[in-house]
Amino acid sequence: MVHLSPKQEQTQETPEQRSPRRPKSAGSMSVALVFAIVGFLLASQLRSVWVNTQAAASDTSRLETLQELYNQELDKSDALQKQLKQTQEELSLYRQQTADGSTRGEALKAELDKLEITAGLVEVTGPGVSVVMSDSTAVNATGEEADYIIHDSDLLSVINELRSAGAEAISLNGERLLATSEIRCTGAVVTVNGRRYAAPYVIFAIGDPATLYNALTMRNGVVDILGQWKISVQVNTSTQLTIPKYQGAVEYRYAKPAESLPPQEEGVG
Repeated sequence: MVHLSPKQEQTQETPEQRSPRRPKSAGSMSVALVFAIVGFLLASQLRSVWVNTQAAASDTSRLETLQELYNQELDKSDALQKQLKQTQEELSLYRQQTADGSTRGEALKAELDKLEITAGLVEVTGPGVSVVMSDSTAVNATGEEADYIIHDSDLLSVINELRSAGAEAISLNGERLLATSEIRCTGAVVTVNGRRYAAPYVIFAIGDPATLYNALTMRNGVVDILGQWKISVQVNTSTQLTIPKYQGAVEYRYAKPAESLPPQEEGVG
């Protein structure tokens, strides 16, 4: 029997120490790495599919909304066209009924002619003035480009001056202007009767040429004010202008003739 000294007993290795932990094989690590990559790719693919599905659903919803709005506008346009056709047929019938040659018939016909002109339902012709308005070509000295282009307020100033001077019919870029016509800026253009127009703007006004001309060109008048910004306003008199009829249809949803309304109850303010 071999006896070991105490020192030898302390330095002797155990079986666990003599057999260190074996490292994992290269094959096992490769398999784990492959599974990790496949898992990452699957997660990315699933996320991409989910995002694309959500985007497609959003696009489909938007297209459906736009299609619905488009269909509503088509229905509204069709209804206005039918209303306009019906109004024209009624006017034609009234004309036939008033063309009986009697004094009463002539009076009714004259009144109908005036109402048609006021409502813009017929093309009109007569003397008046033409106004051509163009954006300024001057160098921008203020740094504000908006100061040198024509706005809806500028057009309204000219049109209101013409109306005050007795213009009987007015058009803007071929659009007949009624009491219900809108003139407003939408970006770099102006919307008139639902249609967009850019400068230059051409205004026709039928009335007394001298009165209309003087109303626009008087000292410190609208032409002078616009001239301070170098906006070009050319006013010319004419012996014969033609203004087209209103192309849309006027629809009244709330206003009704007073005599057709029921009597107001007492105590109602």
